[in-house]
Amino acid sequence: MVAEEGRQDHAVEQAAEILNTARLVGVFAGAGLSAESGLPTFRDSGGLWEGHRVEDVATPEGFQRDPVLVWRFYAQRQVDQTRVEPNPGHYALAAMEEVFEDFLLITQNVDNLSERAGSRKLVKIHGDLMEIWCWRCEWKSVLEQPVDPGSLRTPDDLPRCPACGSLARPGVVWFGEMLPPAAIERAISFTAAADVLLTVGTSGLVSGGYGFTDYVRGHGGKVIEVNPNETYLSEQADILIRSGSATALPAILDRLRLLRSRA
Repeated sequence: MVAEEGRQDHAVEQAAEILNTARLVGVFAGAGLSAESGLPTFRDSGGLWEGHRVEDVATPEGFQRDPVLVWRFYAQRQVDQTRVEPNPGHYALAAMEEVFEDFLLITQNVDNLSERAGSRKLVKIHGDLMEIWCWRCEWKSVLEQPVDPGSLRTPDDLPRCPACGSLARPGVVWFGEMLPPAAIERAISFTAAADVLLTVGTSGLVSGGYGFTDYVRGHGGKVIEVNPNETYLSEQADILIRSGSATALPAILDRLRLLRSRA
């Protein structure tokens, strides 16, 4: 155990040293970041809602079959995110915005924990739980309060588009759908120029991590992985930190600040 802790401390120090010379730093974050606040993930054994398959609640086909079920699922997730708090990993990422010349948090998470921690330089490539989109037209809006899942019993109870009258849907990207063009273009252009990319709490299994690590490595940038488990992205990482983000990210930030204070 002591030897393992020593290896992780050394990895944190190496990560801080790499970041200390970086100007443009990106972060590619996944569900593991928010899981440490208590939000379940789809890929956890306990992450399914009342035994429903992901295919039933996170695909266009599922919404067409049973929009009430899908809306209740996302309404409950809206409520759930109000019952948890950002963890030290979220706060460390928010603080990093002020450390580098340019910074971008590319998150797959649809919750609002990063924003609540203070992150402003972020792009949400999978949408946002509090957004609402029309099922038919281009209308979009943002909800001020979570929808009460108990109020959704029939299709007549569901939100509707004020522009065309069609059903509205949760504003998240479902399996089989295209990512929002503006969001993914911003993420690609940033990683194509970034000096360093941290991958945090993501397996990289969805679309191969969208190639963000390839963009960074393609011009000689460095990749730092923060994840307690080996992932699809591990073989592309220059530094592996086998720890949860709530522990590793504050440690990296503390070490980085120490290095900056000595400069």
